[in-house]
Amino acid sequence: MAMEQRTLPHTEGTWADLNGRWFFAWRMAAACESALREVHFAMGQQRDSERTQALETASLLLRKELVQWLHRGEALDMIVERLPREPS
Repeated sequence: MAMEQRTLPHTEGTWADLNGRWFFAWRMAAACESALREVHFAMGQQRDSERTQALETASLLLRKELVQWLHRGEALDMIVERLPREPS
């Protein structure tokens, strides 16, 4: 028994997929930035050294994640910039 494989042409949904990835990357970067601000605010209010150290660890992890999402968003920006323009 042969299985039928259905493939969509590469042009269908490509823009929607790219747009979705672009939006998601920048929203994740914004969420990381917001969380990083909250962590730094909490660090400023903290008097317990163990909690401050834990917040510093969280800060490092959030900063790393933020940079990764920024790089993804910037890479997608470059792809979008290179897309052929529609004729006017």
